[in-house]
Amino acid sequence: MWYTITLAVGLLLLVVALSKLQKTLSFLKMSERATGTVIELERVKDSDGDTFKPIFKFETKNHQQIIHRHIGSSNPSSWSVGDEVMIAYDSADPSEARVLTYFGTFSWTIILGAIAMPLIIVGGGYYVSLSYLR
Repeated sequence: MWYTITLAVGLLLLVVALSKLQKTLSFLKMSERATGTVIELERVKDSDGDTFKPIFKFETKNHQQIIHRHIGSSNPSSWSVGDEVMIAYDSADPSEARVLTYFGTFSWTIILGAIAMPLIIVGGGYYVSLSYLR
């Protein structure tokens, strides 16, 4: 019974991960690129201490200045003021932007896939092993 639930949850997470991957690849195909510069490191106060969130500024093809706050923060900061990075943005809505780093672009796909794979191996392995143990 538990192996069936494990396998089902793993397969569901894999489907969600592949869906996220498809949406990300579609966004990357349709998006424009710009070079963003870290203009500020915003201090985020937490019960565990302070972390720093980079704030990027980039210019669209239409010469519109956009300020983009990165999702993640860290301590010590992964970024310094003046650092440059490629940013992908939606030309119809430039506020919809993503910093083009591997984990920044594919984070949910990686996380969901990393959870799904062991569940599929354990749940599916149970049923495969049943056929060999009979």
